[in-house]
Amino acid sequence: MSNNLGLKWLLITLTVFGIPNTGWGLPWDKDMFNQPSIKPQETDVSVPPSSIPVAGEASLPVPQTIGELVAARIAASALVNPVPVTSDSLVKGRFFYQTYCLVCHGQGGLGDGPVGKKFVPPPMNLTLAYVQSQPDGQLFYTITHGSVVMPYYRDAMSVEERWHLVNYLKGALVQP
Repeated sequence: MSNNLGLKWLLITLTVFGIPNTGWGLPWDKDMFNQPSIKPQETDVSVPPSSIPVAGEASLPVPQTIGELVAARIAASALVNPVPVTSDSLVKGRFFYQTYCLVCHGQGGLGDGPVGKKFVPPPMNLTLAYVQSQPDGQLFYTITHGSVVMPYYRDAMSVEERWHLVNYLKGALVQP
């Protein structure tokens, strides 16, 4: 009987002290702690300027400074919207607006979305004449590369989807 008691204590001792210790010495015990973290809307790979676009998509240079962003948005005015404004395009654009824009810009585009209310300055009112009078290419560039505070959506939406969104912004959001 004392032999069983000794064996029992040996098993308990090995279980409590021996087994957990085997994991402490392994090299992967802190892998989750020591990993690179990519934030949302942050690109993880820099695209070289000489890269070839995938599937014939437009290759717009990624601005590196605020000055480059502003200058490129103005230069993007020359881009022509290849997607005609149709009811189908507006329906698709509305879907993308509700998916990506509504939380900040609000249901009517006034900049009063539930997340947008937390920002200072608030998101742009998309119904203003300033926005509505911008050429399609300029809006496309802003959606693609973001703005001073707005994140970019070049990785979230295809080129065609961004043009549908431009059609919706210009065709459905109007100041009452």
